[in-house]
Amino acid sequence: MNNRVQLKDKKNFLKWYLQRYQMKRRESMWILNYLLNHDIVLNKAKFVEHAEKTPRGIKMAAVGSEQEAFKFYKDGHSFDNPEQAFHEVRLNWHTDLYIELLFSDSWMSAEYLAVLEDNPFASWNDTISDEMNVEVNDAIDYFQLSEKRNELIREIDRALENDEKEAFLALTKELKEIEDHMSSEMHY
Repeated sequence: MNNRVQLKDKKNFLKWYLQRYQMKRRESMWILNYLLNHDIVLNKAKFVEHAEKTPRGIKMAAVGSEQEAFKFYKDGHSFDNPEQAFHEVRLNWHTDLYIELLFSDSWMSAEYLAVLEDNPFASWNDTISDEMNVEVNDAIDYFQLSEKRNELIREIDRALENDEKEAFLALTKELKEIEDHMSSEMHY
């Protein structure tokens, strides 16, 4: 996720987004077009996840997403009136605005990921489940064991080429232990 997205990248993203997605509320399109045409305001906008945790955020959903069509958040309160949000955006153009766009397969979109910034009010790693942490750690362990296994195979080949019987026996024993561990502990 980016720390600071350039204005031109935000504009390119909004153009791309508005050409491809229809918003559930037409006012959402007005707000996005307003941002697109007002560089000063767009420069203060940040595309994030969990806009509800920010001091001033907007969630807008595209047609086809399961989420609520529109929600505006300010200082811990939420509102569902896009016109109120629009006036807030216009009048407070100098204040950071956090925008969450909800659309299908957003994480598959390079355009979206290019402008997505880490939400300073909701760190992404706070949302990772314990099960996911275990899966990631298991995958890393498996990768490390695979790399060690591949290195051992190379060393066994060298021992065979150099007719080093004791090294060959020690290395094959170590290889067997790793392969046993991989087959009993890992499910990849």
